[in-house]
Amino acid sequence: MSARFDYLTIADALAIHAVLLRKHGGSDGVRDMGALESALFRPQTGYYSDLIAEAAALLESLAMNHPFIDGNKRVAFAVTDTFLRINGWRIESSSQDIYARFMEFFGTRTFTYKSLEPWLREVAQPISPPN
Repeated sequence: MSARFDYLTIADALAIHAVLLRKHGGSDGVRDMGALESALFRPQTGYYSDLIAEAAALLESLAMNHPFIDGNKRVAFAVTDTFLRINGWRIESSSQDIYARFMEFFGTRTFTYKSLEPWLREVAQPISPPN
């Protein structure tokens, strides 16, 4: 059986983490490889109804499992955005709005699949093919 979507690998997530640390700083290293694997494979379980639901599961797991020593929220967003893009979607929101929403989710302890899934449905849009 073939996968419904294209998925990122552990190597992809590690590369994204390295790029973000070079750009924004932070401590290098994986805290828990099992947590990283679990987060990356969660969307592939067949439980979620569509791409956006899978993206919400990925975002929650990467941010909350804390697989890296540093940069977990940044990596969670970047990996999720990349996952959407390789499957023909992208997040249409300013970095300021995304940051504000993340801080709201964390400040109210609602950084959960239940909150992330409807938010992603609001901000994720199909990528228009070039003319």
